Amino acid sequence: MKVFVSHGYRDAWIAQQMARCIHDIGAATFIDVYDITTGDEFEKRIWEGLLECDELLALFTPMSVRRAWVFSEIGAAWMQRKRVSGILYGLTLQDFDTEPATGAGLLPQRHVRDLNEFDTYLRELKSRCDHGR
Repeated sequence: MKVFVSHGYRDAWIAQQMARCIHDIGAATFIDVYDITTGDEFEKRIWEGLLECDELLALFTPMSVRRAWVFSEIGAAWMQRKRVSGILYGLTLQDFDTEPATGAGLLPQRHVRDLNEFDTYLRELKSRCDHGR
């Protein structure tokens, strides 16, 4: 199982901690700060990372909801019919209603958790890893 961790650049530290926790339960990750190196074609590596992953986890913060890349990655994963989940930090789903054209419609409420519930996501991911789905 491999998880693409989508985030805004200012949220890199939190996203790295999430990736570490995902590794700790036995899943692999694609996260730009580890998997894209100086000189790589950013867009190409993002696309390759999305193709390699089984699912996408997006970190939503007041900063990241203004980043087109996060929603582009979500849309690409959605088009590939991959599981898309979100973690909220510093906002609620209702906050998406005030952001123009975010693409939040691709995220039904059942696929989004608060950062305080990240352990629940990890348990669910571990179960998917253990059952090969």
